[in-house]
Amino acid sequence: MPARLLMDEGHVQLTAQVRDRTFHAAPDAHVTAHIIGPQGLDQLMDLSPSPDTPGTYRAEWTAERPGSYLAEVIAESPGNHHEDLGRDVLTFQREDGVAENFHTEQNRPLLERLAKETGGSYWQPSEVKNLPRDISYSEAGISVRSTKELWNMPIAFLFLLGLPTTEWLLRRKWGLI
Repeated sequence: MPARLLMDEGHVQLTAQVRDRTFHAAPDAHVTAHIIGPQGLDQLMDLSPSPDTPGTYRAEWTAERPGSYLAEVIAESPGNHHEDLGRDVLTFQREDGVAENFHTEQNRPLLERLAKETGGSYWQPSEVKNLPRDISYSEAGISVRSTKELWNMPIAFLFLLGLPTTEWLLRRKWGLI
């Protein structure tokens, strides 16, 4: 039986233990799983007998999309009659975007590899005292936004003052005033 909640990974392993009417393992049964899921998913698949445990059948499947799934597992006896040995229904759900809330401990090898690949540095807690000095000499660009008021820039002020003056002079020359 798979986990009831699949977080960010849709890998499911279906396992069924099948017994005959006398409660002995049924190593030659025909076991299928009918899976119904989101966006009209309707799939039928066979479970394979486990080589090490008679009467146990397994199949691996991947839930591609997030949503709720229902799987009905049906075991039938071999032969022409296909006598129903049993059936079971199970539900599971795949949710995406929740794994980041788990395993919140520091992944030091990943952080060191990212720092190396991006030209950065990884500091141990004992090295943090050197951080301000190392940042001040870093080649990383530091952006500072400087906002200047329009009237504090004389060239822009003169240009804006010159536009209506030029218009007035041209109108006067052409006789429009």
